[in-house]
Amino acid sequence: MKIKIPPYPNFKITDEAFNRDVASVTVTKNDSLGLSNQLIMITQLGPGEKRVLKTRPVRFKGNLFVTAFPNPIHLFLSLAIENYNQSETIKEVNFAKCGRQVGKDIFVLDIEENGTHDCYNHYVKYRSSSIIMLVSSLEAFLNHIVPNDFKYTTTRKGKLIEFDKDGIESAKISFKEKLNEVIPQWLGQPDFWSKHDAVKVAIEELYENRKNIIHLKTNSEDDFTRYFPAIDKMLDLDILTAIDATIKFMNIVSPGFVEIQPD
Repeated sequence: MKIKIPPYPNFKITDEAFNRDVASVTVTKNDSLGLSNQLIMITQLGPGEKRVLKTRPVRFKGNLFVTAFPNPIHLFLSLAIENYNQSETIKEVNFAKCGRQVGKDIFVLDIEENGTHDCYNHYVKYRSSSIIMLVSSLEAFLNHIVPNDFKYTTTRKGKLIEFDKDGIESAKISFKEKLNEVIPQWLGQPDFWSKHDAVKVAIEELYENRKNIIHLKTNSEDDFTRYFPAIDKMLDLDILTAIDATIKFMNIVSPGFVEIQPD
């Protein structure tokens, strides 16, 4: 699976506005001297379709590399998918090559000079990275999709409280509250999650795994039990279901937000 990564922001510009505000004041410049590190770009993405984009160029060895800035939500989601695919390739292709068969269905990945096996290390690394980036994409989406003028109301200790956009994005509102309460209230659909329970369950399990990975709490009886509850859950998590649930949720809330590229 691969998704499209659109530019952000991405505004249409009419031919009238282009001719009036752009073409008439165009200045040709052939070097980067004096240019800001944040530029506005006007380009044509399709037949007769001009767009206004923002760029964040990269300077390297005296050169300026300019292109459209990617939407971070799609970028993080794409990275989560790529890392998941990498982990699956390692499991399906590399494990048998890396491992030494010691029984009918048992393979040992021998310990190398550094004390662990790169093949296994990469597998764990890509899976954990996939989970972290998937939740990062979801968190960014939850913040992005709620309008600046929206007010979220809820009850705390028996009192009615209102949160503006800054409050919603602050630590006062948890990920789960944004997901379970803010989104249905903004959509005006109190029963939103009753229609999409499987999606909610998958996302909440994903978030719990991400929290375990980030914190890796160390209160345990000994080193043989430290880390392993979190690692067990991370290795057993159905990441593909979590990816599918994430994309489905985004597209339910904002139809067409995520586009899957054909293979």
